[in-house]
Amino acid sequence: MLTAEPDADLELALAEWRGYRRRKRLADVHWIDAMYQAYMTGIFGAVALYFLAAAVGDGPLTPSQLATVAADGADWLGVVVAVALAIGLRSGSRGGPLVLERAEVRHVLLAPVDRARAVRGPVLRQLRFLLFVASVVGVVAGLLASRRLEHHAAAWMACGALFAVTTVLLAYGAALCASVGRLPSWLGTLVSVGLGGLAVADGLGVVNGSPLTAWGRIGLWPDAFSVWGLVAMAVSLAVVAVGLMRVGDLSVEAAERRSTLVGQLRFAATLQDLRTVIVLRRQLAMELPRLRPWVRLRVGGTGRVPVWTRGWRGVLRWPAARVGRMLLLGVAAGLALRGVWAGTTPLLVVAGVALYVAGLDAVEPLAQEIDHPTRSRSVPIERGEVYVRHLAVGVVVMLAVAVVGAAAALLVGPSLGGLAVAAICVVPAALGSVAGAVTSVLSGMPEVSTGDAWSLMPPEVAGMRIMVRAVWPPALAVLGTLPVLAARAAAENGGAAASAAGAAAVAVVVVFMLVGSWVRMRDRMHAWWKAAMDQAFPDGKQREREGAAHAA
Repeated sequence: MLTAEPDADLELALAEWRGYRRRKRLADVHWIDAMYQAYMTGIFGAVALYFLAAAVGDGPLTPSQLATVAADGADWLGVVVAVALAIGLRSGSRGGPLVLERAEVRHVLLAPVDRARAVRGPVLRQLRFLLFVASVVGVVAGLLASRRLEHHAAAWMACGALFAVTTVLLAYGAALCASVGRLPSWLGTLVSVGLGGLAVADGLGVVNGSPLTAWGRIGLWPDAFSVWGLVAMAVSLAVVAVGLMRVGDLSVEAAERRSTLVGQLRFAATLQDLRTVIVLRRQLAMELPRLRPWVRLRVGGTGRVPVWTRGWRGVLRWPAARVGRMLLLGVAAGLALRGVWAGTTPLLVVAGVALYVAGLDAVEPLAQEIDHPTRSRSVPIERGEVYVRHLAVGVVVMLAVAVVGAAAALLVGPSLGGLAVAAICVVPAALGSVAGAVTSVLSGMPEVSTGDAWSLMPPEVAGMRIMVRAVWPPALAVLGTLPVLAARAAAENGGAAASAAGAAAVAVVVVFMLVGSWVRMRDRMHAWWKAAMDQAFPDGKQREREGAAHAA
């Protein structure tokens, strides 16, 4: 048995070993390839940012709108801070935010070394990456905001990056403090809901005095400097400092659990297996179904609509966290669409993505059906027909989420015309989100077997297919929000906003029907495509037969 020398500097040895691993990993990457990737990424990023800013054709705000931004903008930016803080608190109460390798947990955290010094390095690297991403997002948001606000774009970009960095510092520091302090999950959720509700109430003008408004003032410094922004920056730095000082008190058991689940989650994300990512994320968040349903359904005999009944029995066992998350996503989508109606077009993507994420939960009955393929094969009905019958539950759930979003949008600016437009846009928003979620769930994990016909395609075609599979589902959800944009364009040109929204809603319904037809005929289409590829590439079919014979 090997033992360490009494006078050995184990912390120094650990640092040297990590440095050796880092140099070994970097040695496998040629510096020319790294510079080429950075060069191309920078060029494409700059070009994309330029065209994105040019594509946002929204004009400058009117004086009254500028006054509204100056009065309430910091409050609504405080809502963004509240969301980030809630994510941090919930992550910390479940052992986050740090994710170590399994070997690090088993051999380093249990070794006779200073745990704080052993963990502080990975924490700082993770924080450095998050701050880089936050600064990039802040710069992009500032550039887009400068298209509509006064003052130079550089000022908005700098303050946008500073706001994003300060927000991430607060959220990450709160996560560290919650983790080392063993904050109970229920208490983290309660604090998150309280701060979020207070921030939203402050934005709506119901109350006045949300503490998170101080962070929001940083983003509006080009318009009016406030010393409270400096106080917010100091608080964020103090929270991070406290978390870094006490980082050695993290739970080894929670770190072990997170290392296992996050490793599997990263592997599933690499394969674009979104369904496995969702399941693992629920395990990571300890999101278990209720033992007792919210409402017990009583159906005599086998029931006339077994798929419908089984779907609702699953929905009624959703935990409160999932229900609350879907309601919050609905509110976020509604507020984003209210911003689109006010003239900020890029918020259309925010609303579509929020509805898409909610739709992934809404089609859970269909996803469960796909997770158990033998069950659908045991009934005398074609599998595509069973899948189509599952769509009804998802549509009803998303209709409820869309209604919540419409109510949130109307609370910000109530009007009879807005009520008519919101009522029309509820249905296409729900249908678009379900279409995107169903497309994503049915796509599943990419085929990697030798019998996959796509494996015979050129790399350029396969790469384009992967990109389309990643972008197309969220795009369908964004498509469901286009009636709001059509209604705004009609109102600006003096036309009937409700009629324009209705015409666009009809187009969304047609797209949803096409997606439903694809769901119904998907298996037949795949069989036809595989037969066509086998006929076009007989050598690939022969290799498949030889591989099957060899395996037998």
